[in-house]
Amino acid sequence: MKSIVAGSALLFLLTACATTLAPPVDMAEPRRVVGTENAVRVDAQVTGEEAHTGAQLPITYEITNQRSTAIAVADIVAETSYDTEARMFTVTIGSEVPGNEMLPRLVMIEPGEKKIFTTTARMRFIIPPRASADPRAAAPAALRLRVNFLGDVEPFRQLVGIKEIAVADAKLADELFPAWLEKNEVLYTNSIPMRLVDRKTQAMPGVESQPPIPTRRRGRP
Repeated sequence: MKSIVAGSALLFLLTACATTLAPPVDMAEPRRVVGTENAVRVDAQVTGEEAHTGAQLPITYEITNQRSTAIAVADIVAETSYDTEARMFTVTIGSEVPGNEMLPRLVMIEPGEKKIFTTTARMRFIIPPRASADPRAAAPAALRLRVNFLGDVEPFRQLVGIKEIAVADAKLADELFPAWLEKNEVLYTNSIPMRLVDRKTQAMPGVESQPPIPTRRRGRP
């Protein structure tokens, strides 16, 4: 499965995405997605159903911890990727790995607690040359959420609830890297339909090409 990342690692350093002041998710909202994995539940409300390069879709999501122990979520801007084969946008919440030098603030969710967050999915994507003959075949069709969370808070206590968006500590980042990979868990929601719209014609022609966007340097070994 081929995926093109559309978030920027620089956003990870500049802006926080979480808030506990947002209104709760409307459970009657048709543009709602839900996912449950290992006693952690996510409900999310997506505002907007049209995808075009440069579009920004507000998302409100609730994470409910149904476990007997606390979990934590990295408070960073969501990243949006697009899979050209599956025709799927995936909005990634939290972080699969810590930064190379900057470590994000963690938001802890206690047992039985629910927390509400807001973020924005930024739509940028590239259609490969092989799809240019039939752009419709590669048009985005759906969107889902991928939520990364730490199933064990203890190794990361010093990052929980810090005032800063992120702290610069390369040594600590290296120390926490293996533990972060080990403790990270992933939850996917179901998907909802998306409609490709050309802003100039309001039709459904090909997809505008965009230059590649840099991603995080560090990844799973």
